[in-house]
Amino acid sequence: MSNKNIIVIDDEINICRSIHTCLTSEGYSVNYFIDVNTAFNSMQNTYYDAAIIDIRLATSSGIALYQQMIDEKIDIPVIFISGNASLTQAAETLKLGAYDFLEKPFNADKLSITVKNCLEFYSLRAQVKSLEEHQFQDKLMGDHLLIKQLRRDINKLAKTHATVLISGESGTGKELIAQNIHQQSNRAHHELLTVNCSAIPENLIHSTLFGHVKGAFTGADKHKKGFFEIADGGSIFLDEIADMSLEAQASLLRVLENKEIQKVGSDKPTTVDVRLLVASHKDLKKQMQLGLFRADLYYRLNVIPLMSPALRDRSSDIPLLINYFVEIICKKYGLRAKNISPDCYLILSRYAWPGNVRELINTLERMLIMGGDKLTTADIPNELMEKKQENNLDDGLSLKEYRQQIERELLIKKLQEFNGNISQVAKSLSIDRSYLHKKLSLYDIKRTKKFD
Repeated sequence: MSNKNIIVIDDEINICRSIHTCLTSEGYSVNYFIDVNTAFNSMQNTYYDAAIIDIRLATSSGIALYQQMIDEKIDIPVIFISGNASLTQAAETLKLGAYDFLEKPFNADKLSITVKNCLEFYSLRAQVKSLEEHQFQDKLMGDHLLIKQLRRDINKLAKTHATVLISGESGTGKELIAQNIHQQSNRAHHELLTVNCSAIPENLIHSTLFGHVKGAFTGADKHKKGFFEIADGGSIFLDEIADMSLEAQASLLRVLENKEIQKVGSDKPTTVDVRLLVASHKDLKKQMQLGLFRADLYYRLNVIPLMSPALRDRSSDIPLLINYFVEIICKKYGLRAKNISPDCYLILSRYAWPGNVRELINTLERMLIMGGDKLTTADIPNELMEKKQENNLDDGLSLKEYRQQIERELLIKKLQEFNGNISQVAKSLSIDRSYLHKKLSLYDIKRTKKFD
């Protein structure tokens, strides 16, 4: 349990010191506060693995603080302590989601065991949640040649330690590519840390990425690990790296060249072993020409370039993606499985999707939540219907020819999905078996075809 960071909030300094002594002897890093506001600011700027909070504080209540944490999405497990709280208050903390409640006075063994069990429980819960989320979402779905080549490239490079630069428009799935690389790498048993560089204020990015020492600046009342040190042994994904300041770029270059980070306020380098995966929707070459991105860093990052294709460049995958995300979304919201009309497939497949896969997912969520038992063209948002619909298929096709082309691709994908079972394909498309047979004959799709 070493390297776990615990925050203690109690208005009795002796209690804070006792807990500090107990837990540091077990290998934990412990910070304690008697002031609620200072503690809350610390939680906003520092990653903690767990919090120990007194229910009754001098200027506030622990329950109110916990509610504030929930509102601000500070998601860490909490153990409440108190010497004079009522059973109602104790029950309220557990109802809000606290892990446990300890009544003062408690001995060191009881505290140590509770903290250990708390961290183990939340670690297991996080693993289960991650597995559930990745059951579908960690797959790079598609049969288009661009996606097939991307999967082959990932298979080749994943086991190496090479730096990867992922380019592509917003919403195409650059983070998903990074996840696939990490999951297939030799570092998969370690964490993949994802950092959105555009979301970090410029004055905090160096401290956030590389950490700082106590006293480095006003408010730095303790040592803090940066993301690179936390990710030691694993991988880190820096999204929107073009938004990183030139000063931070110089520090990142040092990591790539020497495997060292320089904490704010320290003159001693810290060695780290981290695989770097980076992405940007901006053209880094153009940024470099404009003087906004270091040339030496660009060439260091561009060891293995990957392109995340725009959805309009693989529009033949749209029917498959629709089926895929409909299943995920229905499961997410507890909705019954819904069928989709052929015309609905047609219109969604013809749309250009400037927001790419992210826009497709958001649109499907809206349609599934607000629509009826079967999705039809009436469920497609008006703003999407009003926009010019375009695609990258052969120019000069009539609407009838285009529809036939989409229908044929859809039927083939459905036959693949249901291993050639005509009854299941007909049911999924809400059409009669006889009508399905006519369509298969029209498009010369043989039932004897092997779908694998």
